Amino acid sequence: MNNLDQKIKEFSEAIRETKEFQNYAKANNAFQENKDAQKLLKDFQEAQQTLAIFIQGNFPGQKEQRKKVENLLKEVRKNEIINEWIKTQRNLQALIGNLATALSNDLNFPFTLPQQGGGCCS
Repeated sequence: MNNLDQKIKEFSEAIRETKEFQNYAKANNAFQENKDAQKLLKDFQEAQQTLAIFIQGNFPGQKEQRKKVENLLKEVRKNEIINEWIKTQRNLQALIGNLATALSNDLNFPFTLPQQGGGCCS
């Protein structure tokens, strides 16, 4: 193993030791162990995709599908496991993005794109 490989392993371990990574790992485990939360999120995402197809194709049933998406979104927002998983994922992504930006700045080589918001439930 060369010196750079060793430094990458050390850098990865330093990330694993952050509160952002620890919180995400805990929330991810809770989400992976909860089949109801997984099903709810999957149902919501599938309903969103179906609505997008209905809108794009100007198919009938848009109003009903939109209502289904809205109802599922309410359920997703009430689910603490999903919300914690999404929140901790965003926090970890922000940390990684900031580290990538710092590396990019330090190297004077812009290989990262500016961070943008978004997500399924914002």
